[in-house]
Amino acid sequence: MDLSSAKIKINRWLIIMFLGFNFGFSYEPPYIRYTYHEQLTTVCGYTDTQLGLMLSAYGTLALLFYVVGGVSADKFSCRKLIVISLTGTAAGCVIMAFYPPFWVALLVELLWVVTTIGLLWSPTAKVAGALGSKEEQGKIFPMLSSFEGVGALVTTFCCTFIFGMLGAESNHDSFRFVWIGYAAFGIILAIISHLVIPEKTLEKKEAQKQLESSEDKSEKRAEKRKENKGVLLKVLKNPMTYIAAFIVLGSYIIYSCLTYTQSYLCDIYGMDMTTASYFSIVRNQMMKIIAGPLSIVIMSIAILKNSPTRLCIATSVLSAIGLAVTLLMPIKPDFLLIVMGLAIILSFIALLAKAQNFACTDETGVDPKIFGTMTGVVSFLGYSSDTWIYTVIGRWQETLAPIDAYNRVWYLALGGCALMFISGIALVLRQKKMQSQQRSA
Repeated sequence: MDLSSAKIKINRWLIIMFLGFNFGFSYEPPYIRYTYHEQLTTVCGYTDTQLGLMLSAYGTLALLFYVVGGVSADKFSCRKLIVISLTGTAAGCVIMAFYPPFWVALLVELLWVVTTIGLLWSPTAKVAGALGSKEEQGKIFPMLSSFEGVGALVTTFCCTFIFGMLGAESNHDSFRFVWIGYAAFGIILAIISHLVIPEKTLEKKEAQKQLESSEDKSEKRAEKRKENKGVLLKVLKNPMTYIAAFIVLGSYIIYSCLTYTQSYLCDIYGMDMTTASYFSIVRNQMMKIIAGPLSIVIMSIAILKNSPTRLCIATSVLSAIGLAVTLLMPIKPDFLLIVMGLAIILSFIALLAKAQNFACTDETGVDPKIFGTMTGVVSFLGYSSDTWIYTVIGRWQETLAPIDAYNRVWYLALGGCALMFISGIALVLRQKKMQSQQRSA
């Protein structure tokens, strides 16, 4: 990495820290319902169905912009793309501070698809990857994820603190300053990113070598195109693709359902909105900070055999037990603290699985030549629930009695547990079969 191309020289781990902070900030506004669900419905006037539609629109369009973002990161300056991304996300926050009508809010949500997925995701990954060797990637990306949690925690905590200081639910205008606070963080991070993120992502010598060997590479590309013609078809025909994808899908369904615990505690147990916001910070951001590193430690337990798949199976069982307890819990205000604690534990378990669910793809025994394509298909299928889950749950909240609506949410999460458990078992059995075949050979 040619760090001299940065506006100021800075330790690479500080660069990774700010890259993580950028992620942590940027994904809070599109998913603000996780923390401020009640405020969006009571103050801004959006219905549960509308909030679900906004997130479904975001998730659906994001599938396309993962590809667009990758192409942009290779063609343009990653630093410029990141700065534009942060500025654009901040601009969307300013618009939301005016409590716009739903159709405007939906357009802002679509703007955030462009700024977060199209302009931030791939450029950040490219810069982070270029900061170390292949052997160091195992340290760089977990640290990036942890700093993402820290960035989200600091941003949301500060905005929630301002919200509480200005009167919270008793002051109709206090929620405007949450949006303004997010916008301020975006501008500050854009300035810092412009100063510390390197302009170039390759060393000059390496770039020169690439230039000198461009003719050889063009010939190799032509040959590679012929070899890779049927790669996608191979991946789609491989049953391991769907097993890996269903592990991710089951994990993500559980995670998505648990984002409704905040509104559940408000609607069913009478928790106030300010407490709900702080609870969401602990449940999501704080658990995210510790879940990633701890997932690596927990996998060292003998029964898990350092296997991400075995960890996902274990978390599916623990999540199912926790959800069953939630369904059986008496609906009395006296049980609020107990249910809050249970929700935090459930979120931690879900985040353990989320930290490792994509690593299961590496345990499928897939040919390394088609691994990249398989990962792309697994991502597409694994996150596909974003296209419907929030709209469906929002509709339940609109049309059913509160307890019936949330019971359906927990049943859906149990379905995610079953999907992850069955797929994980199928992958473990596949691994044992492959090992026995290797021994016999």
